[in-house]
Amino acid sequence: MPTTPPAFLILDEVLATAEEGQNLTLDGEEGRHAAKVARIGVGEQILLTDAPGRQVLAEVTAAHKEALDLRLLAAPTPAVQRLPLLTLVQALATGGRDEQAIESATELGVDRIVPWIAQRSVSVWRGEKLAKGRAKWESTARAAVKQCRRPGIPVVAGAVNTSALAALVDEEVRAGALVIVLHEQESVALMSLAPQLREASADGVEEIIVVVGPEGGIAAAELDQLRDAGARTVRLGPEVLRSSTAGPSALAVLSALVGRWG
Repeated sequence: MPTTPPAFLILDEVLATAEEGQNLTLDGEEGRHAAKVARIGVGEQILLTDAPGRQVLAEVTAAHKEALDLRLLAAPTPAVQRLPLLTLVQALATGGRDEQAIESATELGVDRIVPWIAQRSVSVWRGEKLAKGRAKWESTARAAVKQCRRPGIPVVAGAVNTSALAALVDEEVRAGALVIVLHEQESVALMSLAPQLREASADGVEEIIVVVGPEGGIAAAELDQLRDAGARTVRLGPEVLRSSTAGPSALAVLSALVGRWG
């Protein structure tokens, strides 16, 4: 009969130097949830992951009010190194659609997320919202990591405006990255780049960046800035997708084309 998999939890400290038999304490928000909400008890096993993607099975040796004492049952697996890295630049959107995109992108293996305050973004982060918005996206990504039990946590960068994004694109392209901007009016389809994408993976391209605009679309001046910085504009498919689904859909296609999905 199938057995219930162990609880999957995130350890904020890095497991790089951890060893089999080592004792650790899971505290903080994750420890409180495990002890008070999930009510994980002594003798239960849990699967831990850290930000770089190491994983290790542990046994609970003591349960406290807001923390668990653990003993590692093995040495942690190595950190995950999936190449090329996949980055999603997601324009801020209303109605929680940007958070939906972050959730799905995390489940699909995105490695880095960059919030974009685009010209037509209705939702705009300013002042205190910059830190709060980023923290909310980080929380969304962490929850998605636990739901899909993936190794590693995607990095959520600080929000950028279009000028900063163009500078980032220029820097990444010069470093060898491939930057793709999704645009519904582009005649070139993403799938037409399939041979180039397969070659890019074989040639050691280390990062592919997907840029998704807001609900109102990417302004013409913004497209020009991104193209001038070295980005390529493509149409994802015949349908016009919402900002919540365009990025994750492109990531799924790219994962298959570059061999991250074997």
